[in-house]
Amino acid sequence: MDDSDKVASRRQFLRRAGTTAVMVGAVAVPLSGMASAAWAQGGSMGSASGDGTGGGAPCPTDPVEMVASDEQIVIFAESVERAAVAAYQLVLEQPVLGTAAAQSSRIFSGHHSAHAEALRCLLGGPEQAPNEALVSALVPQITEARTEDALIALLLQIEAGAAATYFTALGSLQTPVVAGAASTILPVEAQHEVVWSQYLGLDVAVYVPAFQTGVGAFSPA
Repeated sequence: MDDSDKVASRRQFLRRAGTTAVMVGAVAVPLSGMASAAWAQGGSMGSASGDGTGGGAPCPTDPVEMVASDEQIVIFAESVERAAVAAYQLVLEQPVLGTAAAQSSRIFSGHHSAHAEALRCLLGGPEQAPNEALVSALVPQITEARTEDALIALLLQIEAGAAATYFTALGSLQTPVVAGAASTILPVEAQHEVVWSQYLGLDVAVYVPAFQTGVGAFSPA
C-alpha cells in the first residue's frame, strides 16, 4: 500500500467513525507506542468532531458537574472509544476475517459506541473525534494484516489497553458519577479481551489474571 492509499484509508476510517474532521498525512506508529502517543495530543484532546452541533442522540440526563481533571479524562476516554469503533468497522471490511470473529466484532463495536455516547453525555457536549494517535497507529496495521489472527491480535491490544486505561483512571477520578461510569465500562472491555484471547488460543493464566492492572494503559508516559 503506497502513501496515497494510506491517506485515503485513514480518511475513510474517520468518516466511518462519524466525523468530518480532515486529517493530513498518515503516520505509522507501532501499536505498542499508542499509550504515550495518544496523550501527546495535549490541548487537542478536547477538540470537537463533526460540525460542532453536538451530535449523537439526546442524553437521558443532564451533564454532570465535575472537576477539570475528570473532564479531561472523560474527553480522552471518549476519543479512545470512538477510535475503537472505527477500528472494528475497518476490521470488518478485511477479507481475512472469519464469520465468527466478524459477529463478535459487530457486537463489541456496538459496546464501544454505547460507551462513547455514555461518556459524551456526562459532559453534554459535542462528540469527540476518534483519537488521532490511535487512528494513525491502527489504520496501516489493520489494512496490511494478512491473517485473521493478526487482526484479532490488534483488537486484543486495543481492548487490553482500554481496560487498563479505565483501571488507571479510577485512581484519579474525583466525581462519583464519572468513577461509576468508568467502573461499569472497565469489565466490559476486559471481557472483550478475554474473548479475543480465547480466539487466539492463549493460556488462560495470561488473560485471566488475579487482578486487573494499569499495564498497557493509554496514559501519559
